[in-house]
Amino acid sequence: MPAAKKHPELKDFVRTKNDSMRALLQTVEKVLDHDVNVFILGESGVGKDYFAEAIHSCGKRREKPLVRIDCAAIPADLFEAEIFGFEKGTFTDAVARKAGKLEMAHGGTVYFDAVTSLTANLQAKLLRAIQDKSFTRLGGHEAISFDARIVSSSSTAVESLRNDLLYRINVVTLTIPPLRERREDIPQLARMFVARRKHGIDDAAMQMLMEHRWPGNIRELRNAIDRAVLLEETDVITPNALPSFTSDPVESAAEQQWTLEQLEARYIREVLRQTRNNYSRAAEILGINRKTLLEKRRKYGIE
Repeated sequence: MPAAKKHPELKDFVRTKNDSMRALLQTVEKVLDHDVNVFILGESGVGKDYFAEAIHSCGKRREKPLVRIDCAAIPADLFEAEIFGFEKGTFTDAVARKAGKLEMAHGGTVYFDAVTSLTANLQAKLLRAIQDKSFTRLGGHEAISFDARIVSSSSTAVESLRNDLLYRINVVTLTIPPLRERREDIPQLARMFVARRKHGIDDAAMQMLMEHRWPGNIRELRNAIDRAVLLEETDVITPNALPSFTSDPVESAAEQQWTLEQLEARYIREVLRQTRNNYSRAAEILGINRKTLLEKRRKYGIE
């Protein structure tokens, strides 16, 4: 018999220093080896797909398929054929029988991404399949049983879901906090993305990443790193390679509870960077004289 695959640990998938995330992972660990349906909520880019993969790969169904269904990307008139499959001759292009996504996921996990985008009619048909644990291919008559854990996700309000479908898919609900609420995870995420591209990142660039609010969450962070790797001329990412973040610096400073001295030091450092250490020009921008700028530079230890 073939050797069993190593059981991955959840911590291998999701690394965090945030207390809310740690509590979330404790909940996930409790459901890994139970066949309860899981509903993952969170803003776009927080890592819902990653959690779905972790739930499958770390649970007892890991030897079977994980089948993802992007509900928002499949046209409504093709959705039934996609998830239920069809028999030969059902329509013009049906030249052979095709298995649907539910059939393909038998024994494993089926992941309905953006489930709230489904129309009311499709929600009703999906509900029936989940309730009965069976379905019929389009053009067919035979009921096909399926056994799969249902994982669903949404980045929008769930009011658009039928209550009976919602009750079926959210036995356990996981709400992933946005990246701006777990800034302590930014350094390790950034270093992970950088390491994959065989690069490093300097302290000033990391500070810029820490100060940004990341409305696009982890996806935005990963894209910023990928862009920086392409633009950086060395193997260490510097601020010059990062995008010009447009978040409100005052709001960011207040959120992180900076002191006035911290805010002043960071602003002076950034003005000097942008003026390439032209002290006369920097002093003009700051509204102080050159002597005062030099004194503040020494006070704050700005190189």
